[in-house]
Amino acid sequence: MTASPQAHNAALFAGLKVLVVDDSLEMRRLLVALLNVMGIDEVICAADGDTGLALFSERAPDLVITDGSMQPMDGYEMTRAIRAMRKENDAPGQGADIPVLMLSGHMGPEIVARARDEGVTDYIVKPVTPELLYERLLEAISKPVHVVETPTYRGPSPTRRLVARQAGDLNGNSVD
Repeated sequence: MTASPQAHNAALFAGLKVLVVDDSLEMRRLLVALLNVMGIDEVICAADGDTGLALFSERAPDLVITDGSMQPMDGYEMTRAIRAMRKENDAPGQGADIPVLMLSGHMGPEIVARARDEGVTDYIVKPVTPELLYERLLEAISKPVHVVETPTYRGPSPTRRLVARQAGDLNGNSVD
């Protein structure tokens, strides 16, 4: 008898350590509750990009979920800093290849392009549904991040297509 896909995904999620960075206490609480229901027990929270970056360095999460607009450091700047991090021997799981999901209330093409250019792996437009979050988490941890390195950038290809995902929107709004 083989395990169901849900059981497999629950086992996959159970081992994850997720960093949630959002300046809204309510959004952090909602994301923690959703992640816990999905079987993710280790959720680290920060209210801004500065704290999120420090926690990223200290706790080495497997995945980051961040808001875009925060003060003093926003999610875009934090993602860029994460992508620039290098650890001894450039081992996997050290900044450049960690999935970063951005949740934002904004979805204009220039905003999504900025997220892509800073190294965001996936872009989700608020409000987020449990189904959409689950789908994007599963996608993020199932597909390895292809890392590109240039003198000024390290992270997912900045020329790739990034789609702003919305609840109920099957196609998303892409930025090529």
